[in-house]
Amino acid sequence: MTKKKIAFLSISASLLVLLLASALFGQTNQKTNVYRYLSTFSEVLDLVRGHYVEQVSSEQLMDGAFAGVTDAIDEFSYYVPPGQMGQYKNFVDVEDNGVGLIVTKRFGYAYVIATVPESPAAKAGIEARDFIELINGTPTQKMAVWQLRSALRSNKPIKVQVLRGGQTRRDTFTLEQASFHPVPLNTQHIGSVAYIRIPYFEKGSALSFRAALEEVRKKGTRKLIVDVRGNAAGEVEEAIAAADELLTSGLITSQEGRRIEGKRWQADRNTSFDGDVQVLTDVSTAAGAEIFAAAIRGNNRGKVVGVTTYGKAIVQRFIPLPSGGGVQMTVAHYTMPDLKPIKETGVKPDVVVDLSSQSFREQDKKTDKVKEDPILTKALSLFGETASAGLKKAA
Repeated sequence: MTKKKIAFLSISASLLVLLLASALFGQTNQKTNVYRYLSTFSEVLDLVRGHYVEQVSSEQLMDGAFAGVTDAIDEFSYYVPPGQMGQYKNFVDVEDNGVGLIVTKRFGYAYVIATVPESPAAKAGIEARDFIELINGTPTQKMAVWQLRSALRSNKPIKVQVLRGGQTRRDTFTLEQASFHPVPLNTQHIGSVAYIRIPYFEKGSALSFRAALEEVRKKGTRKLIVDVRGNAAGEVEEAIAAADELLTSGLITSQEGRRIEGKRWQADRNTSFDGDVQVLTDVSTAAGAEIFAAAIRGNNRGKVVGVTTYGKAIVQRFIPLPSGGGVQMTVAHYTMPDLKPIKETGVKPDVVVDLSSQSFREQDKKTDKVKEDPILTKALSLFGETASAGLKKAA
C-alpha cells in the first residue's frame, strides 16, 4: 500500500500544485488550465478509488494530496486537516521547541537545522544535520512538521532517537525543557582580531552587540570577526538592528510578498565599529542571521567566510480554510540588498571553505581539545592572524 499510495500522492500533489499556481499567479488561460487539472485529478482519484487493491477513503486521499501541495511549495509550509484542528489549536510554535532544537523535515524525517548553545539539546550532544527518527517511540515520518515540534515541546522528559549523517549507529537522548534564554554573546580577542559570536537573535541581542562593539572600539582593534554559524532562529528585527550597527548607508533588507505590504530597512549613518569585518556562516545559518550576513556582504561592508547559508529568511502565516482545516504558508521573503530573495539560494560566501574532509565538531576525549575549525582558521588567515592564538569555547 505504501508505494502505490506514495505514487498516487505524488501525482495528485503535482496536479494540485499546478492548480494552485494557476489560481494564485493568474495565468492568462487560467480557466482552461484549472478545468483541465481538475478533470485529470478527478480521473486519477476515481481510478484509485475503483481499482486500488485496498479501499482508501476519499478523506484520506484528499488530506494526503493537500499535504503534498504544501510539501511541494517549501519545507516550512504545511496543511492541517479539519480532523486535526482541535490539536493544532493547542499547538504553541516555539522556534527552539523549549529544548534548543530548531527542526524541519527532510527525506520524511525530522531534521535538525541547528541546536541553541547551552540548551538541553546542545548539552546532550545533538548536533546540526542530525536526523531524528523517533520521538518517544513514534516515528517522525508519520508526523507533520507542527506535530513533531509539538512532541518536542513537553513538560515531561522526551526520548529522541538520532541518526547522524554518514553513520549507521543510532543514539538515544533524553531531553527536558529548561530555561536557557537569553543566550549570551561570546566576545573575545584572538591575537589582533576581535571575535564576537551571536548564537541567537532575541530581544536585546542588538543592544548586546552594540555594547560588545563599543568595547572592541575602545581597545583600538580594527579587525573584527562576527560568527553567526548555527544561528538559525529568533527575532528578525534584532538581526536587522545588529547589521545596522556596522553600516552607515545602504539597504539592509526588504520584505516582499504578493499579498502583503512590502517593507524596506535602510541603514542609518551611525555605526559602532568602522574597522574591517568578516562574517562566518555555515549551513545552519538561517533566518535573521542570513539577513545579517547578506547585509554586510551586499553593502560591501565586509566579507562572508564559510559555507552557503540555509535559505530560510521567510514570513509565514496560518490561513484557515472553509473546510475547517488550514494551511501554514510562506507569504513573504526577505531579500539581500540587491533585492534577490535569500530563500532561493541562501547567502553565498565571498570566501568558500571546503569542509568535505573535516570533522571539527568532534573532540579528542583524552585532551578535550577542540579540533581545528577550518572556517575560523581561514578567516583569521585573511586578517594575517593564526588560530594558534587560541579561542575559548567558541564553537
